[in-house]
Amino acid sequence: MYPVSQEFQDKVRAYDRKIFGKVQIDYSDPFIDQSVQIVTNENNYTSYPRQIADGIQAPIGKYIALDGTWTLGDDTLVLAPGPGEEEKAQMGWWGSSLSDANGGFTTNPKLTVTFFSRPIRSLKVAGDSKRNEFPVDFTITLYGEGDTILYQETVTANAQVNWNKNIEQINEVVKMELEISKWNTPNRCVKILEFFTSIQETYSQDDIFSIELLEERETSSGSLPVGNISSNEITIRFNNESKKFDIGNKQSSLYNLIKPGRRIRVWAGMEKDNGEQELVPLGVFWAKNWNIPEQKVYAELVGRDRLESLRNTTFSTSIVEVNKSLYDLAIEVLTDAGLKENEYWVDEELKDIVIPYSYFEQQSHREALRKIAEAGLGQVYCNREGIIRVEGSSFTQKRIENSVVTTFLKAEFPANVEIVDAYGITMDDCFSKSNPSRMEKVANIVEVETQPLRPGAIQEVYQTNEGIPIAAGETKTLTIYFNSTPCIDVSLSIEGTGTIQSSTIYAWGAGITVTSASTGTFKIIANGEPLTVQNKDKAIAKDNTSIIENGELRYTFPANPLVQDVAMAQNIADKLLAYYKDPKADLNINWIGNPALELGDVVTVYDYYTEEIQERGYYYITKQELEITGDLRARLEGRRAI
Repeated sequence: MYPVSQEFQDKVRAYDRKIFGKVQIDYSDPFIDQSVQIVTNENNYTSYPRQIADGIQAPIGKYIALDGTWTLGDDTLVLAPGPGEEEKAQMGWWGSSLSDANGGFTTNPKLTVTFFSRPIRSLKVAGDSKRNEFPVDFTITLYGEGDTILYQETVTANAQVNWNKNIEQINEVVKMELEISKWNTPNRCVKILEFFTSIQETYSQDDIFSIELLEERETSSGSLPVGNISSNEITIRFNNESKKFDIGNKQSSLYNLIKPGRRIRVWAGMEKDNGEQELVPLGVFWAKNWNIPEQKVYAELVGRDRLESLRNTTFSTSIVEVNKSLYDLAIEVLTDAGLKENEYWVDEELKDIVIPYSYFEQQSHREALRKIAEAGLGQVYCNREGIIRVEGSSFTQKRIENSVVTTFLKAEFPANVEIVDAYGITMDDCFSKSNPSRMEKVANIVEVETQPLRPGAIQEVYQTNEGIPIAAGETKTLTIYFNSTPCIDVSLSIEGTGTIQSSTIYAWGAGITVTSASTGTFKIIANGEPLTVQNKDKAIAKDNTSIIENGELRYTFPANPLVQDVAMAQNIADKLLAYYKDPKADLNINWIGNPALELGDVVTVYDYYTEEIQERGYYYITKQELEITGDLRARLEGRRAI
């Protein structure tokens, strides 16, 4: 459960509660919008120009530089971030040329940012606040298509580290340029922390008609929930009486910005007695669809979490690796997808599952993660903070006694009821309740087939069908695909005109660069050892008692290239049998809801209630649907724990 105050818990159950939402949308972000390109006419040895567009306008400290400011014993100085440390420290753009005695430059340092057409209504230039260095004289120019100058701001005698100015909105800007002619300190290079003005808007209460959240971490496909991976979805209806969201409204501050791919952060909560708002996050999403009917007063936005975007990116750099754990494989996939360390979490339990020969064919990053989760009997989902969680089997099959959620039981529970770590839901909280018994989630015979990979003899695994033409002095880049996947110990050779300048070998093929000093044709030949599935084994686990009671209910584990040895297969079969051999009555309720409850939390609900008998069930939350319209209605599904 997301940590909230006791007042929040009391108010969320109150009859006259008022729950509202808050939405924040980043309409322009260089880490989302790949059209944003940043170019400088000079750079220091250590310089990160892309950071001038990330919304952070202060460095983490006063960086050490050989410019006369470094003195031994000064504990206010910090080391500049090195290669690969850009995400850990804010530094911004540092130029290479030094200002003269008057702060001027022989050649003015220049910073240029290009992007897709968008409106600009404010200007910003942030210097180095730790060094108290900033531009004194500078010019900002906004360009339209064809380098047409739309606006120009010339500043002289600036005395602010962080300079800002609001201007009348300029539409259809595609480029903005900062040229610095004077710095406030002699013999220093320019240091700019922020220049590109990102557009972020926050909406609350009167701006929002409704918010609908769908979050789940188990998807039902008519079989056991193994290897679950799903995207959460948010649907928001905004008040559009002003026509601000209309696509063709050139007077709108959002003109040309209503597009897919915008980052969305959503919260829900209420106002406390002291007037402060207490909100809990509902997730981080990216805009997928906008629906803005011109005859209506609302604009509808549908967003999905990051796992949806991983469906559309390709993991194509996989190589065959020996004795690699599922933990390492998951991090490899997530890193290749461009995620930072603070954007994912991988269960260390997966370090114990080591794969003899691991590889992935060209496929989406999401599919690669799904195979890892399946092999580890885990699941992949995004939490409320937008973090991708790759969990092992201990999360999907944990027992109630291992739960670590906050106890918020209603006082009406009988005094003789044992209190465990669970959120109590009474019958007064429910509009409707059922306990479906899903026989498709019962298996008393589990079969898991291994996919053992064995290397074959060295052989030709690829040869170009026809000669590829190449001109003198030309460089050609090509991709080849092996006849058998995967392959190891691959060697490449060329026949004809040309030389292999560079190559990268993957599990499925290779990327090759060929150069030639003369005109002709060439062929590429690849020799290697194909890895093929040989001598399959089958691990079987069965429960005779369940078979007698329920009949034979067989489950065949999907063929997974990461399940290669009998011990791993038997472990999977045994775990699945132990958890799914008996029917369980799951939970399905429509109720008043609590936005602080998260996937995986434990709730307790009366399964049977009379004055003489009270029986409760305990359930892990596997799916939630929240609808916020000033009030809150919720639908919850849970998997029986005990």
